[in-house]
Formats: sequence, structure tokens, C-alpha cells
Amino acid sequence: MLGSWFFALAAVIAGLAILFAFKRLLRGLQYRIERNEFHPNGIQKDQMHYFVQIALIEAIPIFLLILGFMHLESPSPTISEALVPFMLVIGTIIYTVFSIWMTKKDRLDQLKNITKEQKSYFTTIMMIGYVTTLGIPIISFVGILLLF
Repeated sequence: MLGSWFFALAAVIAGLAILFAFKRLLRGLQYRIERNEFHPNGIQKDQMHYFVQIALIEAIPIFLLILGFMHLESPSPTISEALVPFMLVIGTIIYTVFSIWMTKKDRLDQLKNITKEQKSYFTTIMMIGYVTTLGIPIISFVGILLLF
């Protein structure tokens, strides 16, 4: 039973914290586009800062995932015991996907006069956001399923 809570806690911490860092990255990108400072050096600096933040954020959730996988050998929890952690992981996944989608929609609505290059870069950043935000929650989802 404890393993499922480790997985759920890792998913919630990683999902929400990385989502917060991702929204900061998008605010910085929007600021650069609005001020006509869209150049590769500044954007690479922002991306590097984002990935350093992700590395720092993921330290605790990775430790929690390790603890969760260590509990795979313990007796299997009942469905009712693992339901709340499982729903937390599912809720985190749904919330982060919806939040990233809404953020993309809002930012693109605010930036009406962007070039095709800027829009393609924005789309690439969105895909990076999905991958980085959903990595640990999906691992947690699989970990909870492995407990049974």
C-alpha cells in the first residue's frame, strides 16, 4: 500500500512543479516575442535554465519512485487501498495536459502577429512541455499498475 502512495506523491510533485516551470518558460518566450527580442541565443538561454530547473525539481520525485519500486515486493494492496493514489496520478496527468493545452491556446491568442518560425518554435516548446511534465506521472501510473 505504501508503494502506491510513493508513486502518487512523485507524480503530483513532479507534474505540478514542472508545469509551473514550464509556464514560466512560456511567459519568458511571450515576453521576448512581444518585445521583438526573438533570437536563438536568448531562447537557448531560457531553455537551458528550464532544463536545469527540471533537473532540480525531479530529484525528489525520482527518489520517491525508487522507494515505490522498492515496495513492489511487498504484499499487493487491495483495489480500494490503491484507488486514491491511482486517481491522484490520473488527475495529475489530466490536469497537466489540459493546463498545457489551455496555456498554448491563451498564448497564441495573445500573440497575433507572430511569424511562421516563431509559431513552429512555440509548437516545439509545447511538445517539450508535454514530455517533461508527463514523464514521471506516466512512470507512476505504470508503477501503480505493477503493484498488482
